[in-house]
Amino acid sequence: MGQHPPGQPEKRGPSSLFIFSEDNVVRRYTRFIIEWPPFEYAVLLTIIANCVVLALEEHLPHGDKTVLARQLETTETYFLGIFCVEASLKILALGFVLHRGSYLRNIWNIMDFFVVVTGFITLIPTKSLDMDLRTLRAIRVLRPLKLVSGIPSLQVVLKSIIKAMAPLLQIGLLVLFAIVIFAIIGLEFYSGGLHKTCYSLSDRKKIVPDGEAPTPCNADSDFDQSKVPPGAYLCNASISTCLEEWEGPNFGITSFDNIGFAMLTVFQCITMEGWTTILYWMNDALGSLFNWIYFIPLIVLGSFFMLNLVLGVLSGEFAKEREKVENRQSFLKLRRKNQLERELNGYVQWICRAEEVILAEGRTTEEEKKYIIDARRRAAAKRKKLKNLGKSKSTETEEEAEEEEDGEDSLPFVSAPDKKDNKGYKKKNKGAWVSFWNAEKRFRFWIRHTVKTQTFYWSVIVLVFFNTVCVAVEHYGQPKWLTDFLYYAEFVFLGIFMCEMFIKMYALGPRIYFESAFNRFDCVVILGSIFEVIWSALKDGSFGFSVLRALRLLRIFKVTKYWSSLRNLVISLLNSMRSIISLLFLLFLFILIFALLGMQLFGGQFNFPEGTPPTNFNTFPIALLTVFQILTGEDWNEVMYQGIKSQGGHKDGGMIYALYFIVLVLFGNYTLLNVFLAIAVDNLANAQELTAAEEEQEEEDKEKQQAELQKEIEALQVDDGISPPRKTSPSEPSKELAEAQRQETEEAEEGAAKPMLPYSSMFFLTSTNPVRKAAHWVVNLRYFDFFIMIVISLSSIALAAEDPVIEGSFRNVVLNHFDYAFTGVFTVEMLLKIVDLGVILHPGSYLREFWNIMDAVVVIFAGVSLGFELSDPHSSAGQNLSTIKSLRVLRVLRPLKTIKRVPKLKAVFDCVVNSLKNVVNILIVYILFQFIFAVIAVQLFNGRFFFCNDESKMNAEDCQGFYYVYEADDSEDVNSAKFLPRVEQRLWRPRCFHYDNVAVAMLTLFAVQTGEGWPQVLQNSMAATYEDEGPIQNFRIEMSIFYIIYFIVFPFFFVNIFVALIIITFQEQGEAELQDGEIDKNQKSCIDFTIQAKPLERYMPKDRNSFKYKIWRVVVSTPFEYFIMMLIVFNTLLLMMKFHKQSPLYKKGLHYTNIGFTGMFTVECILKILAYGVRNFFKDPWNTFDFITVIGSVVDALVIELSVENFINVGFLRLFRAARLIKLLRQGYTIRILLWTFVQSFKALPYVCLLIAMLFFIYAIIGMQVFGNIKLIPETALNRHNNFQSFFGALLLLFRCATGEAWPSIMLSCVKGRPCDPKAEKPPNDCGSVVAYGYFVSFIFFCSFLMLNLFVAVIMDNFDYLTRDSSILGAHHLEEFVRIWAEYDPNATGRIHYTEMYDMLKNIDPPLGFGNKCPYRLAFKKLIRMNMPLDQDCKVHFTTTLFALIRENLSIKMRTAEEMDQADEELRCTIRNIWPLQAKKMIDLLIPKKDELNAGKLTVGKIYGGLLILESWRSTRFGQTEPSGQSVSIFFYILSVRLVWFPKTLHVNFEILESRDKSFI
Repeated sequence: MGQHPPGQPEKRGPSSLFIFSEDNVVRRYTRFIIEWPPFEYAVLLTIIANCVVLALEEHLPHGDKTVLARQLETTETYFLGIFCVEASLKILALGFVLHRGSYLRNIWNIMDFFVVVTGFITLIPTKSLDMDLRTLRAIRVLRPLKLVSGIPSLQVVLKSIIKAMAPLLQIGLLVLFAIVIFAIIGLEFYSGGLHKTCYSLSDRKKIVPDGEAPTPCNADSDFDQSKVPPGAYLCNASISTCLEEWEGPNFGITSFDNIGFAMLTVFQCITMEGWTTILYWMNDALGSLFNWIYFIPLIVLGSFFMLNLVLGVLSGEFAKEREKVENRQSFLKLRRKNQLERELNGYVQWICRAEEVILAEGRTTEEEKKYIIDARRRAAAKRKKLKNLGKSKSTETEEEAEEEEDGEDSLPFVSAPDKKDNKGYKKKNKGAWVSFWNAEKRFRFWIRHTVKTQTFYWSVIVLVFFNTVCVAVEHYGQPKWLTDFLYYAEFVFLGIFMCEMFIKMYALGPRIYFESAFNRFDCVVILGSIFEVIWSALKDGSFGFSVLRALRLLRIFKVTKYWSSLRNLVISLLNSMRSIISLLFLLFLFILIFALLGMQLFGGQFNFPEGTPPTNFNTFPIALLTVFQILTGEDWNEVMYQGIKSQGGHKDGGMIYALYFIVLVLFGNYTLLNVFLAIAVDNLANAQELTAAEEEQEEEDKEKQQAELQKEIEALQVDDGISPPRKTSPSEPSKELAEAQRQETEEAEEGAAKPMLPYSSMFFLTSTNPVRKAAHWVVNLRYFDFFIMIVISLSSIALAAEDPVIEGSFRNVVLNHFDYAFTGVFTVEMLLKIVDLGVILHPGSYLREFWNIMDAVVVIFAGVSLGFELSDPHSSAGQNLSTIKSLRVLRVLRPLKTIKRVPKLKAVFDCVVNSLKNVVNILIVYILFQFIFAVIAVQLFNGRFFFCNDESKMNAEDCQGFYYVYEADDSEDVNSAKFLPRVEQRLWRPRCFHYDNVAVAMLTLFAVQTGEGWPQVLQNSMAATYEDEGPIQNFRIEMSIFYIIYFIVFPFFFVNIFVALIIITFQEQGEAELQDGEIDKNQKSCIDFTIQAKPLERYMPKDRNSFKYKIWRVVVSTPFEYFIMMLIVFNTLLLMMKFHKQSPLYKKGLHYTNIGFTGMFTVECILKILAYGVRNFFKDPWNTFDFITVIGSVVDALVIELSVENFINVGFLRLFRAARLIKLLRQGYTIRILLWTFVQSFKALPYVCLLIAMLFFIYAIIGMQVFGNIKLIPETALNRHNNFQSFFGALLLLFRCATGEAWPSIMLSCVKGRPCDPKAEKPPNDCGSVVAYGYFVSFIFFCSFLMLNLFVAVIMDNFDYLTRDSSILGAHHLEEFVRIWAEYDPNATGRIHYTEMYDMLKNIDPPLGFGNKCPYRLAFKKLIRMNMPLDQDCKVHFTTTLFALIRENLSIKMRTAEEMDQADEELRCTIRNIWPLQAKKMIDLLIPKKDELNAGKLTVGKIYGGLLILESWRSTRFGQTEPSGQSVSIFFYILSVRLVWFPKTLHVNFEILESRDKSFI
């Protein structure tokens, strides 16, 4: 680092590599080269070329290479050379590493350097070395990341992701912790559980599968049944036996055999892929009684909670980052605009002045005047156009564009003749030409006005609609006449739309026509259609432009012009296009890098005896698709298993390759894809604001118009001599009065019994009628609603207890009788209410409320079905039964009656309903797009999804007769019966999901969009050949583009908008409650905390010399805490050390170590009990938790040691070992805050969960009634694990669907024509129902889109502090106050001395406390504003101090000293409104009364005010002279009198002090 001597005037930068100084020629030129733009572009082009070369490689098995790959390998050295030159030039120009701005101080350069160095290492000949450098070459794939540094909008997205890393790491720790705990529990319970399976008795090496795959077993079927756990799988003892010789499912990778496998399995479950399969295997191996208790919390906590936190953090960070960028940009724009305006205004004023002078002069001719006016008009039109440029062009239809030109052409006969006229006039002085041009102009003007009319607009929309219908009716196997009709209709529509285009072009002129985005779009579509018509006429077959015709449906968006909320939504989405495109580019880079990396690692390796799977990394396009599939999260685990197996399996080091897939899932699926949602949330909030603003504007306009009208009426009345009435308009105060009266009456109604309605009920029961009075009295009884709630609950339990398989079972007969009773009760309730309220005709009557209508429908249908049953009790078969059954299904709606009766539940329900209202806009756009994609899919794949079960046959003609199936594998005995081929019939059938018509296509696309089973649909689409032809694998890989675009539009985007809308609605609902109270959400949660907070009791022995005190000192000391922490960590490591098939010695070692740890924890527990005493010990919940874990562990150790037989199942005692881990959580500050918030969001969730539970209940009962009697077949999705044959089974099945686990296959197993259960006594193939489609699609919609998103909404609501500015006080900080207060007030008296309070606040870090570095003057001023009252002992109260601190920190109604009394009153009112119950007890503690702060009372503010005055006095010249003791005491006496008796002067003194006026004494 060559530093220049200090004598030199100019300061030079550091030298590069200690050799080249700043002004060295070489360094100057290299700096010029690296800053020269073409150099940058050359480097970027080289990177792109390198990517292309990497992508062209094709990987063959066993490291073979194609000729092309060999040639491409030689280019590697050239690329390396170029990158080496670039790095060398940069190092020369910038210096290497030692000073700021040098080469290795930039993250992109570090990556470059790393790539170059590893590139050189791979060139080392490896024949002499025994190592493979292939993996190092994989690092080359990082080069494309350099592209990011060249694109600014990409950096916004990347920056927001990088900024989010800090909070994401905290969440990552929490997720890791959860995974470790669940993995340890899994290791304890399930270790070695998946190694038993059924082996054939004839060949002990052959596994007997259950269905298509082998399954774990528990024992043989001839084993003692009493010892077999319920639900476990037993091998059929006649053909097989259960042996522990299997490597386990998924090549032995899925297991809990050691901590590594267990963590991988738990992570896989958290991503919700394949978790049900693992649950079912565990049920088979160990019985199905308790396993769900492990797996369901794992999914709820892991998937719904932890991973949604990631989402919350990302959206917060993204919004912050974008705001920064936008603020900067808008500031720069504003500055430039202001500068331009200043320059322009001066110039324009000068010109206008000149023009006015010219116009005023008499000499100016008429022509000149006209010219000036014309010029002004043109300038005005230009200004308007500039204004419009700011608006989004996308939604601007031609009408907006026309209006500008209207200014010029609106008077075609008056305006100055245009140029054409002039030319024509000059050339031929004939009147004919002029009249022709005028006539043409009139005609054009008339056409323009016609084009602008509503009639024309709507007729085009109707034509588009008819065209849409024509496109939609196309389907596979349609009759010849329909094909011909559609063929000609297409020409007709094309002609009409061409005419429309030409008419518009003629009327508006090409320039204006093409200014509208919709017109440009129309033009492209029409030209595409024309090209397609010509192409299909010249050559056979369509060019694929028919797909473009489907896009014409986008014209329907023209409607947005008249639908403001939809328009704003579209605008905000188009505004976010930039972020989305940059994110897509980042996503593409990410996929590209991982695809190239996958090719380097796994290329040519996926070769298995059963063939190469369709998802592999052999060629670049397939690798891209594989990575994309993993990104969508579908079956990523299957690809991982194959990856591990291809690298030697779990025994030969293949497990390390699981990291590739885990990183891909974590970064791709959970980070990048969640940024989509972040963008959506951000933009939707903008759209909502836009709509709200527009609505407000409309309101204001209406009010203005009314006011003007009123004025005119008044003026008229005055003219007529009538004096105007004083109050004409319904002014605001009267509205408020009416509102207040209404509230009062409502409150009165709540308090007392509701009065009877003043109308007659059913025309003859007046309000004085005794029958009606009696009914009214009963309905309004206090316990009437409670009784009805109990009946609803009992009726729900009865529904859940029914047997869906055997209709006439004894249980069902008994429950039926109960049902009659319930129906009777509900009928009586309905009749009483009708008598009391009347039926429907007057306000407030029975059928005027939605819930009552629902009640009535349920009761009436129950009555009808009862009538059917009683009228013909013997017709168990026949038509009646299905009618009765469908009517009785409606009983499931009964639980919904509880919603109305639980206010908080109703609030959540209203929130869902409101968010549904908001979702309607999006739903329309969504269905439209879904429809467009369905139409495109029908055009592409119509009739191409057929296949023959004999793969050698390619069409329906050949796929006839029978064929042989060989099942034998290499291990088979040649002479065995199984070696003979099996004869099967050939069948030509379509795939389960296909695209033969628009309706089926929409269903297929819906299934694809939920991400379930879409890889199979993708493979089928790429294999589709021609209509009525069979599939050929990867026949058209380019078809995958359709799915990629579909995924980007739907799952990545639309679904996220749904989620975003629900989140925003949820937040708006929460904020709406607080709007009247004038406090925000954060302030509310802080006050909530204060109201509930109690001081903690810290026990401390009174006698300091006692033995008890000494033990207490040890127990509360920091070293003891750390020692226990170390024990817990070592204990955790010990629990992780267990593995399957450990040696007896190792097992013994672990056992004794465990006993040692248990002993230590027992000692800790005993010491604490001795130190605190039994009563005080159990006051702390953590101590109680410790005690339970210790007792559990001791019992566990004793049971194992004494090996007690037939002791109660002690398996659950092992849980206590893992439970100690939870103690670790209370140590870290950030983790503690996260946990606290976690608990808070759990508190917010009960009602959301209750609503979800109702949804599940209703769907489970319907499922049992409709699909409960289907036969269970192991090969299908409805099997012994997964079915509707019991209520609990139905709930588990629905929970599985909610997590998206293979729900399409369950749906297909429930459609009509399924085989029936033998016990059901029904025709063999008459089960299932067409209802299955609607049932499952609606369930997935409600569950995935609505309910589970409420989870997200609650979490984002509670965790918003993670991304908020950390200097803002939040409820999560307040736990610290309670903890530290306990140190000053160990006995929890709730009071401490004010000096201790000052000391405490100095010890608490901001934002809650003052912190050690806070200057004492600032602290004093804060305390003066807080101003808590003191009691007789000069002590302050816990609640008052905490509230004052929050109020001061968050400025809750803080005003100047004169207005504080009024502010206090307002705040008291607010608190009474929001917390009516708590306010009665707490209000005087939160906001002390005036008389506690007034004259004669001492407060904190007065004391510290006095101290400040004293301090100020000391700093004056009077204070600095040595005063006598007497004068100081006199001063203090005066000061104390003044403080106690003249508090109002305190404010004056404070201000004097502030101004530091030296002469105030």
